[in-house]
Amino acid sequence: MYDHVRRTNQTDEKQRLIMRLICIFILTIFISCNAPDSGSDVWENYGKVKPTATKDIETSMLWIGGEVLDRDLCDYDAFKGYLDELGAKKIRLQSGWAKTEKEKGVYDFEWLDHIVDDAISRGVQPWIQISYGNLIYEGGGGVSLSAGLPNSEEALEAWYNYTKALVDRYKDRVYEWEVWNEADHGNNRKFGSDEYTYARLFVKTAEAIKSVQPEARIVALSLAGVGNTEFVDGFFSYVKEHGDVDWVDVITFHGYPQNPDHGFQSVEKLKETVRKYKSDVEYWQGETGCPSAFGSTGALSNHEWTEHTQAKWNMRRALAHIGRGYNFSLFLLSEFVYNDAQRKGLNSKGILKINEDDFSVEYAKPAYYAYQNLCTVFGRDLEVLDPSYEVMSDSSVSVYAWADQDGNSIVSYWKDDEIPSDEDRYFDVDLVLRDISFNDPVLIDPYDGSVQTFPRSAVNKENGQITFTGLPTWDSPMIIAEKELINVIAEN
Repeated sequence: MYDHVRRTNQTDEKQRLIMRLICIFILTIFISCNAPDSGSDVWENYGKVKPTATKDIETSMLWIGGEVLDRDLCDYDAFKGYLDELGAKKIRLQSGWAKTEKEKGVYDFEWLDHIVDDAISRGVQPWIQISYGNLIYEGGGGVSLSAGLPNSEEALEAWYNYTKALVDRYKDRVYEWEVWNEADHGNNRKFGSDEYTYARLFVKTAEAIKSVQPEARIVALSLAGVGNTEFVDGFFSYVKEHGDVDWVDVITFHGYPQNPDHGFQSVEKLKETVRKYKSDVEYWQGETGCPSAFGSTGALSNHEWTEHTQAKWNMRRALAHIGRGYNFSLFLLSEFVYNDAQRKGLNSKGILKINEDDFSVEYAKPAYYAYQNLCTVFGRDLEVLDPSYEVMSDSSVSVYAWADQDGNSIVSYWKDDEIPSDEDRYFDVDLVLRDISFNDPVLIDPYDGSVQTFPRSAVNKENGQITFTGLPTWDSPMIIAEKELINVIAEN
């Protein structure tokens, strides 16, 4: 009897002990799952940036160029599929007067219909530059870059009628119209084109646009020489006297410096000149890009570019613009082949490599994927910030900052004092940011899309500032962003 009771008590005690151990185990799991993540002591791979489909991006300051299709120098159908995943929300097109009106007064827009409608179907909004001239009219201007502007009365009247037909055709799909391309380009002077020739053309064009689409936004100047304030001043003086400066909604400027961080002092001079006539003007970078090889036709031909340095240059150039609040259009998606009297040969600024025989795409260059990563990270409604910061480094380092509508921060930085190098040299910097905050930051290298989490020791928050210690730095952008903003593809 007593033995039975003793065995029973021992059994109960074992069961109670097991239950206590189970409760302790469950409590431990609960606490560990709900405790704040204390982080790691080392950099850890988090994954790769997962590209956002273009259709899924609502707004972005990063756009892409689709130029030269008006002269059949590349093939839209060969590269159109790459628009789907690139993430660029607008595409710059050229209207092709000579391609559309081959017989006086007869317009065939079928080729442009196809491009405009297809781009829109892929989530990309066209903005159209109205250009170039048309040789079927005496004094109709040249049909390529810097070949002269229309200047005869007959040609200007034909241009007016063509512009009305063009805008009427696309007024339900296109809302921004750029007037000509680089009228200030030096070679135009050989054909008698100056600021007044262009201003007269602009007034004629703006009148035609507004007569058909009063709510249209008009983009002016498309400057090659950004610092040519004499040209700009003469243009506005003429428009003020003969038209309306309020027709100018946007001014586009270009620029191809070897160091992508250069040239912004000229932009400030441009803005100072424009403010004498109109204060509420937007400024866009309408065309800029880097070759991927030495000897490319066009700008920047005489430097030993590679596909590697092209990707670095493009990213620095893009972020230096949107970091200042300028919308940015990268020149351009596809390589193309010049075949006019002034230029012949491959222009390798495209971020898609082509076969020159048939313009088919051979492959996407590193610059395509790098720009795709930028379009994903910055593909949102962003406010440009101007935080107080300090960089502890012997090298010159650019720092730019943005915040989304929920207050989530993005910061980008890079070594900016040299032309991008084909050799990658990394070093560490410490970055102190004031008036900006991060909750759970990650570090992104947009060149390859890699994402890392910070070591605990690398992030210090105190006294209203945040200090990042030991940030890997090179001559290509790195990005600090809130973890919740970035969707990743996990690495195996």
